[in-house]
Amino acid sequence: MNRVQQLQALQADVDVLAGADEATRLGGLPNWDSLAILLVISHFEHVHKIEITGAQVRACRTVGDILALLSPCS
Repeated sequence: MNRVQQLQALQADVDVLAGADEATRLGGLPNWDSLAILLVISHFEHVHKIEITGAQVRACRTVGDILALLSPCS
């Protein structure tokens, strides 16, 4: 799965990220909250078979930072 496909899959599972690109600041999204973070964690577990923590997601500042969590495992 390439980076564009990774972003599209993430957007499909996390509604808050629909229309976002890698430079989109998470803090600027109106519905970026604990539920969105849980959806990201669930997406990683079900789609990529990777366990990540809420702390890892909360440390991300942009959508690209979330995708970068895949890099060591891709």
